[in-house]
Amino acid sequence: MTTIAPGTSRLTLFLALGAVWVLWGSVYLGIRLVVNEVDPFQAMAQRFAAAGVILSLVVVARRGVRGMRVERRQLRSLVVTGVLLLGLGNGFQALAQVKGLPSGVTALVVATVPAWAVLLRLVTGDRPASLTLWGVAFGFVGLIVLVALGHGVGDGIPMVGVALCVGSSISWTVGSWAQGWLPLPQDVFTIAAYQQLVAACCSTVLAVVTHERFSMSYSAKGWVALAHLVFLCSIVGFLAFAWLLTHVPLSLTATHAYANPLVAVLLGWLFLSEPIGLPVLLGGGIVVASVVLVVSAERRVTAAAEEVDESVAQRLVGSAHPAAPDPRAAPVEGEANRVT
Repeated sequence: MTTIAPGTSRLTLFLALGAVWVLWGSVYLGIRLVVNEVDPFQAMAQRFAAAGVILSLVVVARRGVRGMRVERRQLRSLVVTGVLLLGLGNGFQALAQVKGLPSGVTALVVATVPAWAVLLRLVTGDRPASLTLWGVAFGFVGLIVLVALGHGVGDGIPMVGVALCVGSSISWTVGSWAQGWLPLPQDVFTIAAYQQLVAACCSTVLAVVTHERFSMSYSAKGWVALAHLVFLCSIVGFLAFAWLLTHVPLSLTATHAYANPLVAVLLGWLFLSEPIGLPVLLGGGIVVASVVLVVSAERRVTAAAEEVDESVAQRLVGSAHPAAPDPRAAPVEGEANRVT
């Protein structure tokens, strides 16, 4: 979609964008608060289980029990993507914060996901635009600066935490790429419900393997943080994102990629007293700028491709009109075959 859908309320648009920007940016603060009280994989298992059950009920309410029926090959795909995107993607983020990585810095490291996505495209034979590659290089420079100057953030940025967060970003990138070609159900709510439930199982296995102790002994603040992660981040944030995908251009929806880390850094400073020193300002600024470059470059490529497709479609319609035969019909037909 290249334009805002007709009839879209400006207020609804602003609320949906604000939800994705703020709620997904607050995920890191919520994770930090719950893992301060309960072991990381155990906490993520509880979060995903609750969100998965609620989303499953939403699916059943909308489409009946048949809405949760999936084919065996689709189930395998949901297991793979659920483990990569949420089980390992969010699980490693939680563990990184337990290892001492500030929530704001975690968000900045995760912001390198677009760069990993471009590298994955290179490995699979794609050739991104030169501006995209510059954005990737810029992003990794920012990450290096963030880590190298990390002594200015509290007691220093723990390399174990950075490594876990990088692993989380790579897992999320591979999961996103796999989701693009694996067979999945048509309903995004069904996909989300299964992926949350799969992530809950994955997190539980990781909790057992790492000998975590089961606990739900949250303080009042911990319960609020867990509820925030479940209801606002996993459900309201997801619903807002799904709505944006069908009502506004992808380029506008993609702005969350650089809004989320800024929100996370601000919330970490405001609620956890995480210092915003030179490493965050300089390294984090470079990372966010790189995301802007990559998103902008990809938006140009997508817009150009859509213009070509629209031009070809218009020519095909004109050449097919019986009242206006076009002597250029043969070349156009060949062009259409190449597009197909």
